[in-house]
Amino acid sequence: MSINTAFFQIAKDVTAAALAKVIEATDLCGPEKIVIEDIEPFDAAKPSSLIYQSDPAVANTLVAKSAVVITNEACVPMIDPSNCCLIVPSPRIGFARALAHLVTPAPIDHGSAGVSSLAKIAKTAIIHPSATIMQHTVIGAGTVIEAGAVLHAGVTVGENCHIRSNSVLSHCLIGNGVDIGAGSVLGAAGFGFEMTDDGVVKLPHIGLVLIDDFVSIGCGCTIDRGSLGDTQIGAHVMMDNLCHIAHNVTIGERSIIAGQCGISGSVTVGAGVAMGGQVGIAPHVKIGDGAVLTARSGVTKDIEDGDQVAGFPAVSKRQFWRDQAALRRLSTPKASKS
Repeated sequence: MSINTAFFQIAKDVTAAALAKVIEATDLCGPEKIVIEDIEPFDAAKPSSLIYQSDPAVANTLVAKSAVVITNEACVPMIDPSNCCLIVPSPRIGFARALAHLVTPAPIDHGSAGVSSLAKIAKTAIIHPSATIMQHTVIGAGTVIEAGAVLHAGVTVGENCHIRSNSVLSHCLIGNGVDIGAGSVLGAAGFGFEMTDDGVVKLPHIGLVLIDDFVSIGCGCTIDRGSLGDTQIGAHVMMDNLCHIAHNVTIGERSIIAGQCGISGSVTVGAGVAMGGQVGIAPHVKIGDGAVLTARSGVTKDIEDGDQVAGFPAVSKRQFWRDQAALRRLSTPKASKS
């Protein structure tokens, strides 16, 4: 991933040494004159990009050279000296402060209403007069934008989509044949932060939301943009009302998500997964292809392909019902002997 200039802009000519002062680095090791030109996840680092890492075992895997790494003392020996290391007590907090300094939103004309003259809209698209379409938005042929919908600058919507009333789209790229329910919000910043003695430090989110073709999203859903990578929804996914998809989630094609499900950050959901209502999934969990999560399951660990789970914490469906039967036997009074 690289900074998408349709949505963000990065400060120019900022060197590693200059950034070290901004984030109050305790030390700097390596070539301090590297100019930061992009921001990347650690595993996608390239020359002149800014990354961060706090785990020495992971730091040892860095293959990039001439990158700027916000890190700690323990990681420095693991990193090639061609890179510049900015040493801070908490790399994640240091990285958040660096992003706040380096990255700003692309200029937006918030004072205008209606359809911007700088938007690119197909002739056969239908736009309600009360919708707001900001500059550099792209809307494909046959797409319908209903009353009160807001499409922020740079958003791309494909052909034959239906964006329903009062939905808000920002920082997202939408495929063809996508249906987005009324009141849904796509592309808002995710819930990423670090707590310090001085209060909360928010981690800026510079990723996007990518929606593939023929996805159906219900009413009142929220899908957060990624922090560094993107939040991705695969083709033909069906999502019911009032679902929340957090930052950096990936959902495979043809998955079905019932109402009021909540998927935490950096979860990977495979293809053809079925979730009942009110399922909750903890961060960084991986759900295998074809898995079935029954209603109100609380998933706290990885699920294999094709597994069926239930309960909280979620266990195999068979184990769940065995446990329920055992509880019923324990709670049933035994008949008294005469």
